[in-house]
Amino acid sequence: MTTFHHELYPFSGSYRNVNGHQMHALDEGRGDTVIMLHGNPTWSFYYRNLVLGLRGGHRVIAPDYIGCGLSDKPDERSYDYTLRRRVDDLAALIEQADIRGPITLLMHDWGGMIGMAYATRYPQRIGRLVLLNTAAFHLPKTKKLPRMLWLCRKTPLGDFFIRDTGLFTSVLARWAVCRPMEQRVREAYLLPYRAAQDRTALLHFVQDIPLQPGDASYNLVSEVQAQLPAFRQTPTLILWGDRDFVFDQHFLREWQKFLPAAEVHHFPNAGHYVLEDAGTEILPLIDDFFERHPTHA
Repeated sequence: MTTFHHELYPFSGSYRNVNGHQMHALDEGRGDTVIMLHGNPTWSFYYRNLVLGLRGGHRVIAPDYIGCGLSDKPDERSYDYTLRRRVDDLAALIEQADIRGPITLLMHDWGGMIGMAYATRYPQRIGRLVLLNTAAFHLPKTKKLPRMLWLCRKTPLGDFFIRDTGLFTSVLARWAVCRPMEQRVREAYLLPYRAAQDRTALLHFVQDIPLQPGDASYNLVSEVQAQLPAFRQTPTLILWGDRDFVFDQHFLREWQKFLPAAEVHHFPNAGHYVLEDAGTEILPLIDDFFERHPTHA
């Protein structure tokens, strides 16, 4: 098991056996439970400042998916790198965590798809939703998949760019922000993915993007999308980096169609890693939202 000691990530973390693999997760503070779900190619490090800011009044759980961050990194023969398996893992982790009261899901990138697939499976467990540049529905009709993702998903370039060389993680650490990261922050993002075998999950997340019927996760995404209107009464906060090259205004408009009562805040100078660009503005907005919408844990 990997340990990670870093002044920017001052947490001990713990490991749980989740469906036969060791999953690393932060579990900090006490109170109503907030589960923070990361995207690709990040890990729980993405949420470090929100964990520090919220753990005083909440129980904050931030897992690293299997194959990501400090969790086990199995090969394809011993782990099924699909959306459905991710949701099964999240359900198993939550089951083990002995959570009282409604859960708040805080989601970014792939975290939105995983989290909302869990939410549609267990709607009675969900108290609040916080969405950060993410999706839980099919690619909007008005949006094309960015060429880089299309190439990585469908051609041998994916293996080269994501797994063999690790360029995907290092390029994202530059493209996904408007304000350049400090070197030590950038290094921390890349640390769990230094070796080619550590980047298997990152490749499979891109390959699992469902674009048409027959793709492995297409039907599950269709099911989740169909059930999104059931969350129209769930208090929802949308925090959107306007300069995201993937999850752009096309995706935000879809969220607003599905969840028209959601409270939306724009960050015009923030990119895909919206917490890196606008985290200091975002924390008080989340605090205020939680105060106005208590879950009575």
